[in-house]
Formats: sequence, C-alpha cells, structure tokens
Amino acid sequence: MLRSRTDIGHPTAVVRLAWQRFLRSALAIVPLSLAAAPPYLTGVVDDADSQTIEMPRLPGMWQRQVAWLAPEGSTVTPGDLVVRLDPGDLVAQEEAAQTDLEQRRLQAERQLAQTMLAILDAQTALIEAESAVRLARIDAQIPASATRQLDHDQDQLDLATAEHALARARSTLSDKKEQHAKAQPVTEMAIARAEVNWNRLRDAIAQTEIHADRAGLFIHGENPFTGTKIFAGETLPPTIKVAEVASRNALRFRFWVHEADILKVPAGTRLTVTADALPELSIAAEVDWTSKQATMRQEWSQGGHFELLAVPLESVPAHLIPGMAVMAAVDR
Repeated sequence: MLRSRTDIGHPTAVVRLAWQRFLRSALAIVPLSLAAAPPYLTGVVDDADSQTIEMPRLPGMWQRQVAWLAPEGSTVTPGDLVVRLDPGDLVAQEEAAQTDLEQRRLQAERQLAQTMLAILDAQTALIEAESAVRLARIDAQIPASATRQLDHDQDQLDLATAEHALARARSTLSDKKEQHAKAQPVTEMAIARAEVNWNRLRDAIAQTEIHADRAGLFIHGENPFTGTKIFAGETLPPTIKVAEVASRNALRFRFWVHEADILKVPAGTRLTVTADALPELSIAAEVDWTSKQATMRQEWSQGGHFELLAVPLESVPAHLIPGMAVMAAVDR
C-alpha cells in the first residue's frame, strides 16, 4: 500500500509541523514582548511660569493670521513686541465705528439744541402769557358802572382768554421740559453704546500687537493639529498657543505620548530624562500630569497623542534651557 507524502512519518511533513510550532510560539511571544516594552518619550524642556501667548478672540473673523513672530530662541525684555497679528477688517470696522460715534454725537447735540430752543420758546410764550393776564386783570377790574357794559363784558372775556392762554403756555413749557428730560438719557445711551463699540474695536486692534511682559527666551508654539512649529503667515483659531516667553524659574518637561502607550506612563511614573544636545547628562523626573484627551498630529504618525508633564526630582543643570529637545526612558 502506497503512503501519502503528507503522512506524519514523511520528512517533509515533519519539517512543516516543526515550522508551524515555531511560528505559533514566535507569534505568541512577540506581542507579549512588545506590550511589555516601556515607551520611549520625546519632548521639550518647559517653563511652568512662562508668559503664554494665545491667539485672542477678536471681533469679526473667527481665525486670525500670524503676520510676524520674533525669532525663535531670541532673548526678549519686558515691552518688546513679540507677536503681530493681521488685523484684517478690524481697521475698517474701527473707522466705521468712529464715524458712527461722531454722527451720533452731532445728532444728539442737534436734538438737544432743538429741545432747548423749544423750551426757550415756551418760556418766552409763558412770560408773554403772564404779562397778558396781568394787563387783562387791570382792565377787568374796572367797575361796570364806570364803563359801557359791552366794554366791561369784553374785558372779562379778554381776561378769561388770557388765563386760558397762560394755562396752555404753562402746559407747553412742562411738555417741552419733559421731552427734553426723556430725550437726554436716550441720546446719552446711544452715544455710550457707540463709544463702547468703538473702544471694543480699538482694544481689538491693540491686541493684534502682543508684547513681552517679562524677560526670557521667545519660543514659538506648536500647531496642535500638525505638531509643527507655528510660523508667520499661518492662520489659527482662538485660544491656540502661538508662542511663549520662558525663563528657568520653574523648569519641567513636556512630552507627547502615543495613545497606545499612555496607560504605561500614569502619574507617578519615574523617568530618566536626557537632552538631545547633551546626551551625557541625565535627570530623574516623575510624571505629574497627563491630558485626558488625545490630539491628532498629522506630521507624526497615525493615531492620537496625549500630553504629559514631568517634574524634575533633582536640580536641573544650567545647560538646559526652555525649548530644548529631550528624551525620556521609563525607569523599570
């Protein structure tokens, strides 16, 4: 009886079976070794007390363009211009708001002048009406026996007419004063609203030029969507960190961790940090904080990256400065 070449006893089948066992063992071991391997972190030296410059929320367009940045790594002093944003349509809005304010002021002055003139006219009419009443009373006091009855009746009628005119003059003056009193707060409110709008736009234009409020190194921020340094000409939404002015007052380390490794470096994890430029130096540090949400870094790799902060457990050498690239290994 002929035996098949796939029989267990055949040499080819024995070799195949051995390879299958080897591959199964290798595939079982490799994931475990990869899962057990600690992550290697990359990041920068960071100043916890730096002046953080974020993209402001300005009227008009949602996003603003960075027109100019001070050179990366340059030393700045308080008052130095470090960031300039493109004002876009803010200048035109501010000019229109100023014109509107001036027109409202002129209109208010014209309206108040008209109401004041109406009050003066009413006051003049009242004085004339009071004078007419006084003259009419003199004539009306002449006894009927001393004049003709027709003249006496006419004098009484003239007095009643003058008194009615006086009442109307008083009422008119009261109405004009009331109109003036009501118009004044309305016009003042309109002017105040126009002033607020103008000042708001002036402040927004002022915010397009950002100055350093302390001495330190000027460091460009990173685009959270791409992971690359922010550059002049880039358009960004509000609250994005554009840059910072950092010193050595409160140094720490900022790392970015792939979402596949974030669970391997919880708070309290010990790290050994080395600088790219100074590989002979090592600093012990401890993870102090990790972000709760991953962000995409288009220029790095697939998947999200979490942010991680570590504080040094020993004095930081003077050679390390904010912005310097560092690496860290997790201590076993």
